[in-house]
Amino acid sequence: MLEVIDISQSERWDEIVRSMHAYDFYHLPAYHRLDTSGQPLLLYCKTNTDAFVLPIILRDIPGTTYKDITSVYGYAGPLSQTNNPSASDIGLFQEDLKVYFDVHHIVSMFTRLHPLFENQAHLLTGLGETVDLNQTVAIDLTQPEAKQRKQYAHSLKNDINRLKNSLSIKEAKSKEDIDAFIDIYYDNMKRVNASEKYFFSNDYFYQFFETINSTLLLAIYQGELISGSLFTECHGIVQSHLSATRSEYLYLSPVKYIWECIRRLAQAKNDTIFHLGGGFGGKDDSLFAFKSQFSKCRFMFQTGRYIHNQAVYAHLVAEKFKNEVPQSSYFPLYRLPLLSD
Repeated sequence: MLEVIDISQSERWDEIVRSMHAYDFYHLPAYHRLDTSGQPLLLYCKTNTDAFVLPIILRDIPGTTYKDITSVYGYAGPLSQTNNPSASDIGLFQEDLKVYFDVHHIVSMFTRLHPLFENQAHLLTGLGETVDLNQTVAIDLTQPEAKQRKQYAHSLKNDINRLKNSLSIKEAKSKEDIDAFIDIYYDNMKRVNASEKYFFSNDYFYQFFETINSTLLLAIYQGELISGSLFTECHGIVQSHLSATRSEYLYLSPVKYIWECIRRLAQAKNDTIFHLGGGFGGKDDSLFAFKSQFSKCRFMFQTGRYIHNQAVYAHLVAEKFKNEVPQSSYFPLYRLPLLSD
């Protein structure tokens, strides 16, 4: 039987997630608490031989009595207590989910999977479809230092050596440091015309530092703070969560040296992998090309998409678009933003 755990039961949520075979900070209640788009919940299923969790954000569908499910920004998805659950146990987990969806009038579910956890797609097999979006880049920290550096692009090595002589790196310790990074981050988002969802509030950053095992490294050039990278550390996984550089100093590419410092710090702590992520919005773009300079190690970023109530889904789409349903891969389609929205 499915147990539903809300954010007020954060200690239990945290304990259950940490009992899984693999997990990351994206699955923990502290990170879900930062999401204000809906109700954060942990769906927990325990069988005789295994256990499963699915962290979700439960949302109302405006103007209806129905709801849908999405996941937090980043890489979440289902987890299991063993690395290779049996088909029968997965079947029990999925049946429990479907009962929950029926009871709570769930129309659809969208979840972003974690590129480093290969069994997640298997846990969702038969529950909608899993879509490959793009590759992500990671550095295997279990390899010897020389082997890690050998994968660096030649130009990257030269740039790091150059930056090492011109930049100083410090760890953010004060509110002033965090505010300075927020200012740089907003500048970046405006420059790339990012959607509103990427403009996190100041409180988001403050709470992030207070509740999540994270570090912000800042780069200083000629006395001015010009760049920073916020990274997390959880269960051996280091994530480059947010990075930003002042527009007038983009030509220096200071993040290259900051990430080299992060890699060294992570290796010294015996972390196993430094995940750099993929392109902006999940695309193979210039950001992906930038990250690719650091490693040849690749993982696939996937999303899970499931329509539980086909009739209501079709009705919602028809109501939104009338007679002109667009050709779009956006999911769920009835939430596709329109110019008038």
